[in-house]
Parts: sequence; structure tokens; C-alpha cells
Amino acid sequence: MSSIATVAAQVADASTVLILHPQNAAVDDVEYKRHFADGGSDVELLGISFSQPPAPWYDAWSEALDGEPAAAAIITTPELDSGDVGDRDLVVETVANPSNLTGVGMKSTPYISDWTNPIVAVDSLTVLLQYADSQSVYRFLHVLTTRLRAADATGLFFLDPMVHDDQTVELLKTLFDAVVECEADNADGEQVEWTARAQES
Repeated sequence: MSSIATVAAQVADASTVLILHPQNAAVDDVEYKRHFADGGSDVELLGISFSQPPAPWYDAWSEALDGEPAAAAIITTPELDSGDVGDRDLVVETVANPSNLTGVGMKSTPYISDWTNPIVAVDSLTVLLQYADSQSVYRFLHVLTTRLRAADATGLFFLDPMVHDDQTVELLKTLFDAVVECEADNADGEQVEWTARAQES
């Protein structure tokens, strides 16, 4: 059984990482994300998130990073954007709905291109797949992961494999440099096993 720290070290050199994390696994979100988002104090964080308002999203990631990022932006929907992020140094971009993957891609590109040490966190693909079909999400991710590699940026993509059929999960796996899986070893999810696999070039 591998620890999360061991597994994170195994994929540290990967540009794009798919993290398969079922909801029944009793793992603290902030704690496990901390291991994959270790980019130093100069990290610039771009979030693509349609499940959490900008302010709590920023606070959770700041905790995972052990401090506020050097810059931060989030792409979300108008419904989640209250317009109030307090004194947080956070830019909020919106698209009409999560199915507008072209709009998400257009809004993310300047950050990936202009920042010097970007981490892009897509949390989660499970939500995107509720609004768009798997082939549309695949095409969107193909473009996004290509941009991340070209910019020498890091991409962290989160998916609950229990929600989707095996064909969809296996299709999406092919897009990433590494895949990390968290599996619950017992019914209550208290015991988990982490595994990592680098994809073949």
C-alpha cells in the first residue's frame, strides 16, 4: 500500500495528472491536494470549478498550498459568482454554463500563456460530464492538456470514477501524463490505497 506522499512523488514530473478520487473514500480534500500542488510560493492558480463559489474555492486551495498563491483566477458560472470575494486577490471569470467548453478554453488560455508558474485545477471533470457528453469533454481536454504541456504548466484534473462507466474513464485516462487512483479498501472508506501510473509516451 502506497502513501499519498509516495504516489505524489512518483508523478511529480508529470505535466498533466488525472486524479481518480471516489466520494466514498474518506480522504481530506485539502490534505491530499497539498501533495499534488506543491509548486512553491510563486504558484499562479487557475481553477475551472462549477461546484463551489469562488471565495471558499480560493480558501481551500490556499490552505492546500500552505499560503495564498502569487495570483489566482477561477472560471465558474454567474450562479456561483456572488460578486463578493472580500480582500482575496482573485479574478473571477464566468461562462453561461459548464457545457460552454469553448468559452472555458478561451478564458483559460491567457492565464496559461502569460503566467510563469501556473497550476490549473479542474475540479471536477465529473461535473463537466454532467453537462457535456464524453466526446466533447475529451476534445476539450485534448486541447487543454496540449496547451499545458506547451507552456510547461501543471494541470490537476479530478474525477469520481464511481459516477461514470468504465469506457468513459478509460477514454479520459489516455489524455494525461499520469493517472493517480484512490481506492477505498473497506465499506466505510476509512482505509484507502493510492496507486500511480505514468502513461506511455
